[in-house]
Amino acid sequence: MTDTTAGKAPGAERTRRLATVPLDTERLAADLEVMDRLPYASSYSDFAFASLRNTMLWNATGVLGEALLGDYPGGARPTEHGRLLPYVNELITGLFRTEHLKFARLLVLPPGCVMVPHRDYLELDQDMIRIHVPLRTSERCFSSQGDTVFHMRAGEMWFLDATRTHTAASFWDIDRIHLTCDFIAGSLDEVLTAPAAHRPGVPAGNIAPRRPLRPAERDALLGLAGLIDLDNYRDVMAVLTKRHFEALIQADEVFGWMKDIAAASGRPEVLDRVARDEEYYLVRR
Repeated sequence: MTDTTAGKAPGAERTRRLATVPLDTERLAADLEVMDRLPYASSYSDFAFASLRNTMLWNATGVLGEALLGDYPGGARPTEHGRLLPYVNELITGLFRTEHLKFARLLVLPPGCVMVPHRDYLELDQDMIRIHVPLRTSERCFSSQGDTVFHMRAGEMWFLDATRTHTAASFWDIDRIHLTCDFIAGSLDEVLTAPAAHRPGVPAGNIAPRRPLRPAERDALLGLAGLIDLDNYRDVMAVLTKRHFEALIQADEVFGWMKDIAAASGRPEVLDRVARDEEYYLVRR
């Protein structure tokens, strides 16, 4: 399946690094200590092959448990957890025009966590703008969109075109933590307090090298048809998604591989599951 986009981010923007934010390492370290003690929700567990965790820092009401994306009058307000992180709060108010902010969250990928290739905002009528600011990460943490795998490094600010197929993975030994903010506005310029770089695409220095898929790997992956069933279905998808970060398999091709494996397995219930998942993650929900 090709990387179809039902809607476009405002201004037809594409994923790119917007700026480098000079982080105060001492103040960030103090906030990170608090983050490591916070209780997190697992609201998006169906989007990951391990326990993806998140907590709301700003939302419509300031009530911690409110986590559904959507529009509402006015800007967001800090939650209980947001108020516990004074430096992160200063980053939010210093980098962004908060009258357009709808949600600010911490998104935590624990060691070994890989996200299902997916597109966001499919359930919404309006366009949203998503910005990531990595707070703790490493070269063992990856993001991807389409056929590009790349690093979002600590202190960089990124626009992510979440309407296109994307995924992420952490093969690090501690939690990867990103600040993610969602806005409703006509353009990135309306969201940011300072002008951002307008160079299109992912910078070459952030792109992670990958190798061609070896013939033996291809045969081995297709050979999972002899094992796949509904009980281990997500395990097989996780193997394919992880391989995307190592070899030249495009993110949304994971579903094509799953269909080939399911068809070869002779299990119609597995093939039906792949079709439903592809619809849910990439087309509509």
